Amino acid sequence: MKSALICGKNGNIGGALFKHLTAKNIATIGTTNHTPSDNHTIHLNLADDPSSWNLSQHPVEVAYLCSGICRMNLCEQDPTNTHKVNVTGMTALIKQLADAGTFIIYLSTNQVFDGVEPFAKENQTHKPKNEYGKQKAAVENFIRAHCARYAIVRLTKVVEPNMALIKNWMDLLTERQPLKAFHDMPLAPVSLRQVIETLTLIGEKQVTGIYHISGAEDVSYFTIASHLAQKLKSSRYLVQSTSALDAKKKKNFLPQFTSL
Repeated sequence: MKSALICGKNGNIGGALFKHLTAKNIATIGTTNHTPSDNHTIHLNLADDPSSWNLSQHPVEVAYLCSGICRMNLCEQDPTNTHKVNVTGMTALIKQLADAGTFIIYLSTNQVFDGVEPFAKENQTHKPKNEYGKQKAAVENFIRAHCARYAIVRLTKVVEPNMALIKNWMDLLTERQPLKAFHDMPLAPVSLRQVIETLTLIGEKQVTGIYHISGAEDVSYFTIASHLAQKLKSSRYLVQSTSALDAKKKKNFLPQFTSL
């Protein structure tokens, strides 16, 4: 891989991937919804008319598609406008890149499945339970139908120290303050480092297919918080178990399993 485009450079994964590829001396261009801050960033908004993107001026070998609206609540509350970005805009972008011969790497999610069973397989049928999962599944279907060279990469929850929730928990535990964590919301945590290394390898190999990056097992947020308390040598009694359902979390956001 000699050149790459990272759509969504301002995001957690996109930003880390941009730094990683740049450090490997790969000619890398990132996209942002905002005003570009350097010569290695271009403006691209998935809600805009595709004719305004000017991608032909920045030909690349591989495109990592990390952009879009990933807030599940927002997708549920405003399916029309989020669909415009996550599906209409994204598929238009994919078509432009694919027509130029670019290898497509699309970041998807475990939410394309219903979570009834653990360790969903790569070839398993889509059964999304929420709008976010439906939008991701729609783009996956488009890619498989219209692209010859692609990698669909489904991720479970990416957890790392700079994650806002983890930082908040660490601050509370350090100050010996109690925190509440859901015992009925599962995740299969995977590290940001593992995601970046795997995405880089996929870009280097450019083998068409569907890939899963998942934690080894499903655990609860309460389990993660309790483990963090142990690592910080704080009292485990500071971590209080609470219910996601009682906190008004929608049932279709709470699969029984998230592991892939």
